[in-house]
Amino acid sequence: MKRHTQATFGILGLALVAGASQASADVESLIGGDVSGEISAGWDSRYFYRGLWFGDETTWTNASVSKELASNLTGSVNLFYTDVMDDALSYSEGNIGAALSYDLGFGTLDLGFVHFRFYDGFAGTERGGVRGTGIAGNDEANEFNLTYSQDLFAGFSGHVLVGRDTTIDGTYGELGVSKSWEVCEGIGLDFSLTAGYSLDSYYTFPGDESEDWTHVL
Repeated sequence: MKRHTQATFGILGLALVAGASQASADVESLIGGDVSGEISAGWDSRYFYRGLWFGDETTWTNASVSKELASNLTGSVNLFYTDVMDDALSYSEGNIGAALSYDLGFGTLDLGFVHFRFYDGFAGTERGGVRGTGIAGNDEANEFNLTYSQDLFAGFSGHVLVGRDTTIDGTYGELGVSKSWEVCEGIGLDFSLTAGYSLDSYYTFPGDESEDWTHVL
């Protein structure tokens, strides 16, 4: 009986492998072979986004798929989710984005769209408290953005970003530089510095509709 069970599992395994191979071939025939993807997960001690603090001890997952559409032109889709592990605050966020990336030779130009969803309100909700409603009652937002990036010198790279939030009608600008070092095999060290600017009241709160530099991180 035990031997029969093992044989059954073996036949099922072969069938599953054959089915997966066929499914992979069918997908490749539909979308082509120049497709790549990545799934990653991590933990952050503090979660900042464009100068705003959203929570401490957050776990996150990210999945992305990209495909070469034409010479020097790549399309991509990205899914992101994060959740706060803090006992005092309930905050979770999901993003879905799509982008077109064009290689200029000396730099890269990206045109993207992101839909943000705040499951516990924009500013989160205290554990056991009344659910937060977010800024102006918004629990989601849509943004179009344009980014130019290029290699600078000594391994540093830089970028310029302009994003337009169509939900709050605000525009955000950003300058940044970054560099990565390989400490040893499989371990790296990343450095980044960004400065953000509110172009037309991107950060708008009651009594504060200023247009100025917002942060350096």
